[in-house]
Amino acid sequence: MSRPSRRNILTFLGGAATACFGPGLAAIGLSGASLGCTGSKPRVDHDVLRAPDERTATAWIAKAFRKEGFQVESGRKIAIGGGNTIVADVSAIDAPWSVLWLREDEVQELKDKLPKPPPGVASGALWVHGGVGDDDDQRMLILLEKAYEYDPDPRGDKGVVRSIQEVEARTIRDVTDFLVRAKAGEL
Repeated sequence: MSRPSRRNILTFLGGAATACFGPGLAAIGLSGASLGCTGSKPRVDHDVLRAPDERTATAWIAKAFRKEGFQVESGRKIAIGGGNTIVADVSAIDAPWSVLWLREDEVQELKDKLPKPPPGVASGALWVHGGVGDDDDQRMLILLEKAYEYDPDPRGDKGVVRSIQEVEARTIRDVTDFLVRAKAGEL
């Protein structure tokens, strides 16, 4: 069986388009369709970075806590100053260590309540913040979702920026580093 020619396909499409839309709209639609037959690939932007959703990120964080031998809880309220409290995403039961996964909207909401992140956070430095008042023994690792973005489609023209697996490994590594340093009394 021979392959249909472009002309036959366009003739078929022209008849179908005319039947559906009338001759005027069919001509406009076919002129666009014929442009698509030039052999060039349509441009699809696969190189858009995304952050993992909060539920996935907190599962990774809890995994790191368990790996270090801690039972975990969520919802611990920690005083951060100025009469403000923050709710930790994952905390160690019977230990003063917690992790916050901050979405971009939460960063804006907490802008005047938390100190600015240290300069190296964007390039991988850990941001640790202590509680105040009755919570002055609490230590929180603050992870900014923007710093953990990944390339959802590694087949993009520019190659893989970071895969979801690399972001998971980095999240677990950063939380593990925080916990190891905290247990050693370095924080």
